[in-house]
This record gives sequence, C-alpha cells and structure tokens, in this order.
Amino acid sequence: MKAISQKITLPSNKAFEVRKDELPHFYNSWHFHDQIELTLILKSDGIRFIGDHIDQFSVGDLVLIGPNLPHLWQNEASYYQNTSGNHAAAIIIHFEPELWGSRFLTLEGIKAVDDLLKKAKYGIRIDGPARTEIAAKIEKLTHIEGFEKLMLFFEVLNDIATNTEHQLLATSGFVKSFNKGNDERLDKVYEYVMEHLTENISLDEAANLLNLSKSAFCRFFKKKTRKTFSQFVKEARIGYACKLLQSNDLSTSQICYECGFDSFTYFSRSFKNITGKTPTLYRNQYNFDTV
Repeated sequence: MKAISQKITLPSNKAFEVRKDELPHFYNSWHFHDQIELTLILKSDGIRFIGDHIDQFSVGDLVLIGPNLPHLWQNEASYYQNTSGNHAAAIIIHFEPELWGSRFLTLEGIKAVDDLLKKAKYGIRIDGPARTEIAAKIEKLTHIEGFEKLMLFFEVLNDIATNTEHQLLATSGFVKSFNKGNDERLDKVYEYVMEHLTENISLDEAANLLNLSKSAFCRFFKKKTRKTFSQFVKEARIGYACKLLQSNDLSTSQICYECGFDSFTYFSRSFKNITGKTPTLYRNQYNFDTV
C-alpha cells in the first residue's frame, strides 16, 4: 500500500480530460496526483480506499477526489486472474485545481462549486437519486465535443455541488498528516493489515515491522493517522464485511468470523457505529436497491 505519485499531463488546450477505461481490472496501486479526479464505476466491484477511508464499491459508485489524496479501487482477487473472464469499466475525469482561477470562483452562482472543490480534499462520495442523472451526464461527456462538452462538464460539477446527499470520506487528521513524502513506515503497516485482514492481526507484529515497542508504535500510528491502530483495523474489516454482505450467501454470523472478528456482538455493534446500519439491514437494503 505504498502511495505512488502518479504523473498526469493534461492537454494545454483543454479544461479537463475524460476517458473511459475498460480493463480486466482497475489499476492496483495506492496512488495520488496533483489533479482533481471524478470517477464513475460502470462495471465491477471490490473495496475502495480514499485516504484512510475504506468501503466497498459497486456499479454506480461516484466519487470526487481532491489533489494529492491517495486512492485505490481494488477489485476482488478473481479479477486479477487471466482466466476469470471478469472485466472492470469506469469513466475518469481529471482537471487542474487552478482551472478557473480565484476570481472566477468568487462570481455569483459559482460559490457552491468553489465549496465543493475545497471539500474534495477529503474525497466525496455522491449519493441519492441525483447520482443517476449525474452519471448519465458523465457518460454523455465521453461522446460529445467542443462548447457543448465544456458546458456539460460545468453542469456536472454544479449538480454535484448542489446535491445535499453526499459523504466526506477521509478524515481531517489523515488529510493534514499526509504529504507527497509520506512516511514509508506507515505504508508497511497498511500493507500488513490488508494482507492479513481475515486473520489475527497482531499489534506486536505491526510494531516489530517498524522496530518499535508497542507503546511507541501506537503513538506513531495515532500521530500519523489521527486514529488508533485498532480503529483502523476495525474499519478495514467492516469494509470487507460490506462487500461480503452484498455478494456472498454466508450468514451474518459467518461473515463476522470471516472478517476476523471473534465476537458477533462486537461485530454488529462496530458495523452499526461505522455504517449507521445493522449488518442485516445493510444486506436487506442493498438487495432491495439492486432488484
């Protein structure tokens, strides 16, 4: 999970660049770049990482990501097997933060977009009924050109800015602490957690990775992420549980233990604290929404 700096060069004569990716799987590296990114998932599912936020994603997932915020859409393991027949597809839009200049963003009617771009540093997931209409406009951007394309892009941003149903993703602590020269020691810890998500995750082993005592490791992790190591592990496991509840016939109690929890009561309480729903309600609502 080492955060890789990705170089993106946009055409000098274009306000933004939009592309449609159709691949066996998405780019499997935690990365960041100077540009703002808007991503719409057209096909496939998996786990999404935005800063220190972990959640499942599926078709229709729509996220706006600010500059230099690490992110990753990680498909299920089967997508990385050449014989699986699975495919992933998404529309990605990149544009520079200084696209309009400070004076343009102060003009009447633009404040909502200005506020949106400021909040994008945390990553924003767009929800609600408006998401379907916004997604349709994003898809239209892939096959029109010229002035019509530019105006539709502005319309998409305004629609997102005025949509009240959205969620900020990364914590302020992560955004404040992360920089392009992020501590590689933290990357080692992230990698260890994700590789052992369904197993016993040892504080001793995590501390040993960095040659630190447990107390020194806990102080280091809290300083870097503004959350405890146990909270990070719990959030990662709940993100995995969300995925299993959507696509697996296992019972909720079986999913509890599959995700590394050893108490169903603790799993249920943690799931509700993080997602706002019980595991059963989450599964029932997801199945209803996808009928």
